[in-house]
Parts: sequence; structure tokens; C-alpha cells
Amino acid sequence: MSYYDSMIANVERARDVRPVREFVLEDLEQLKSIERAIYIIEEDGGDCEATFQAMSEFKKVAERACPKLNQPSPVLYVGSSVTGIKKRIKQHLGDGPKGTYALHLSHWFSGKVRITIKIYDERPEVIQIIEDALSHELKPAFGKSGANNK
Repeated sequence: MSYYDSMIANVERARDVRPVREFVLEDLEQLKSIERAIYIIEEDGGDCEATFQAMSEFKKVAERACPKLNQPSPVLYVGSSVTGIKKRIKQHLGDGPKGTYALHLSHWFSGKVRITIKIYDERPEVIQIIEDALSHELKPAFGKSGANNK
């Protein structure tokens, strides 16, 4: 199968697939056995303009790897993991290495977040396409589109 044929097949699969489970995170232990999932981090209440400004200021002085700034939005970040989502969510919450690109929320954000988890039983390439489509639709305040190696 050519690269183009493979890409088209992945896009068609991504368009038709639905999560096998979706829930709002209440406790990190809910994530312990989940590997392949997409997550949406949203500000729960608050002021998305002020939150965007706070991250902009934090990014200027932070000794941490911060995501790309997009535009103010109640959706802070859309991401995925295919190797274990618990570790990735902990990084966003602020419990992770300084050099890992994440929100590092506990270091600059004092509001509340809502994290929606969408579990998929799909190949990483298909999950990436779904994540990109969600990011395009939701227009998160922070982060880039595409896989880390793109």
C-alpha cells in the first residue's frame, strides 16, 4: 500500500471511529490501565482571556517547556497518548519534568479544570488524526497540531 493510500485509509477510519469509552476525569487512578486515549483539558469557569495572559507571562519566565500560545479559549489543550495517559495528565497538572512540553498547571494556574478522556482502540496514526480534528474544531488556547515528530 502506498503512503497516500495508507493516509487515506487512516483518515477514513478516523472519520468513522467512535471512542470505546468517554468520561470526565475525577481521580488519576481512573487512568492507571488506559494507554490509548485523547484528552481535552478545559477551564471550568474562570476567564479565558486572563488564563491566556497568565500562561503568556509564565512562559516568559518559566524554566519549563511550555506549549505554543494560540488564542484565548475555554479549551486549554487537546492531546493524546498511546503509551499510558496517566503520566501525561500528571505532566499537564504540573507533576512532570521541566523539559517536557506540558501545561504545568500547578505552577501558574489557580482555577479549576475539567479533563475529558476519550479512549480508543485504534492505531496511533488514527488516534493522531482524530486528535488533530478535535484540535481544529475546539481551537485550544495552547499547543500545536500534529504529532510530536511533525
